[in-house]
Amino acid sequence: MYNRTQRYNRKWRVEHSMVIIKYTKMKKLVKEIIAYQYNELEEYAQGKAKENYLTEEHLPDFFAEDLVEELKEQFGLFNLKTYYSLSNCQGDGLCLYGKITYSELFENDKFKKIAFKGIHYKQIQSVKDELQGIDFEHHSRYYHANTVHIESHEYDYPTDKQAEIIEKITQNVKSWYFSFCKKWEKQGYDYFYEISDSDMAEICDNENYLFTKSGYFINQQEYTELIA
Repeated sequence: MYNRTQRYNRKWRVEHSMVIIKYTKMKKLVKEIIAYQYNELEEYAQGKAKENYLTEEHLPDFFAEDLVEELKEQFGLFNLKTYYSLSNCQGDGLCLYGKITYSELFENDKFKKIAFKGIHYKQIQSVKDELQGIDFEHHSRYYHANTVHIESHEYDYPTDKQAEIIEKITQNVKSWYFSFCKKWEKQGYDYFYEISDSDMAEICDNENYLFTKSGYFINQQEYTELIA
């Protein structure tokens, strides 16, 4: 006899006009885990937590966006982008490709002092109709700074004096380029691989992150907190 007070799942099927009822008992299983705050973890687990955080939160797109934003905001350069590979392997590094346009050279107060360092005003004026920009061409399967060829782009054929001044400008740009790439390569390794204990602890406190004993993040939406 079917007892209506029992908690069963019913599965129905019809066969030769006969209704057959199949009962399956339902079981509810509860998994209990212990959650740890970052400062409660063992040292090895804190290391795993930091590694996972950097992998999940410090994404390549964010790093590249920050670099390009500095080029725009600090130097007024809108036509340079980056290639990089930061895996501590041979050939790794960071470079820029694209160009510095005429207006970014001659009409950009943020970059003028870099490009025209040590060059007199009259000398700069003498090449304004000749120098059209600086090109950054990448020619390698690697991405370190030396894989980019930097050269001036002229309108026609400069005189010897003009060519000498343009070469000085190009060298100034190259010096800035190598310094910029070195700085951002270091920042890249720090961004992808380093975070201090104090910074990690502050982030975890602010975001209310919890971890397993081994240092793995706990998705708190999957669990219900047990109140003692």
